[in-house]
Amino acid sequence: VGSKVEFSVPAFPGQKFAGTIARVAHSVDVKTRTMPVELDVNNSDGRLSSGMFPEVLWPVRRTKPTLFVPTSAVARTTEATFVIRIRGGNTEWVNVQTGELDDKSIEVFGGLHEGDEVAARGTDELRAGTHVVTKQVTEAATGK
Repeated sequence: VGSKVEFSVPAFPGQKFAGTIARVAHSVDVKTRTMPVELDVNNSDGRLSSGMFPEVLWPVRRTKPTLFVPTSAVARTTEATFVIRIRGGNTEWVNVQTGELDDKSIEVFGGLHEGDEVAARGTDELRAGTHVVTKQVTEAATGK
């Protein structure tokens, strides 16, 4: 309550509106996985009306910094989702869970740490314990 939130309405493509969270329901509807939230919005020009459905940009706050790696660095098998970390010239598989995705990177949670060197390509061919020679083509795992 009290946080500012941006939203758009399909009736006005490309235009952003803002409001302040006034009320939040205390539980999530288990069938729809939604929760009512009411915003106080300045609508002095009367463009917004009842029955319009907004698309909300909901800011997500993390309790601690998270890591992002290039999307190509995440490999999947039927048993695991992992990245390949390179330590001392040798590869090791690090199991991760994935989170948010942006244009070129994906959020990962697991045993990876900021600054770890990861394989950005060729993850299908690399096995744990493979000796590799690296070259810097992208940033290491970065915290955001």
